[in-house]
Amino acid sequence: MKSFQLPDISNKFVANSSALHQSLVASDRDWDLISHNINAINTLLTPRFTIPISNELYKERTHITQTRTCQNCYEKKYRTIFDEEGNPSKEYYEEKTEIPESEITFYDDPYNHITRIITGETSEKSWDCKRCGNVNRVKDTPSSDKRFGSNATHGVIYDQPVYSILNRANFDHLCMVWVKEFLREVDSAMIAYQKAFFDERGSEMTELIQHVGEK
Repeated sequence: MKSFQLPDISNKFVANSSALHQSLVASDRDWDLISHNINAINTLLTPRFTIPISNELYKERTHITQTRTCQNCYEKKYRTIFDEEGNPSKEYYEEKTEIPESEITFYDDPYNHITRIITGETSEKSWDCKRCGNVNRVKDTPSSDKRFGSNATHGVIYDQPVYSILNRANFDHLCMVWVKEFLREVDSAMIAYQKAFFDERGSEMTELIQHVGEK
């Protein structure tokens, strides 16, 4: 008899999702109860797919890096996309190479005699791309932040906000933002769980798991 690693969590998911929905629409939200309900959904995913809750890990994965773009070379990138059945695939594209500023050495590139006479300057700030080796002028490659899209997922969520005198005025808002981000992470993990379940067992799940927010 074949041994399966992933259990059918669809029935428990529906029950826990309903409990979470009821606690969120209550006129007087109990954030301890809401936290319990969302964690109940998260732990259904088994250790392989459960979203960790950690301020330190969240900061590490969402760190904004200062970069400069090389004007001479490109790098191939890909994004993961999902079809209607939750099957992932890679979509490839090219962008100019981004180099973290922490890996760049800036230097004064001396002008030739004629340029010195025309500009009245002796050099210009430059840097060499570590990938292609070509020279980039600092003035042509402004620094930029490598940010994440508003719907990006990171496989982790920061700690639940803690009530204090300083945040009591907007504590409800802070917690709601946390819940929305947590649910986005859980939804992403749920898609991966469901795909792995189907790969392991075929179409034996009791019912197709919807996103947490769907009714």
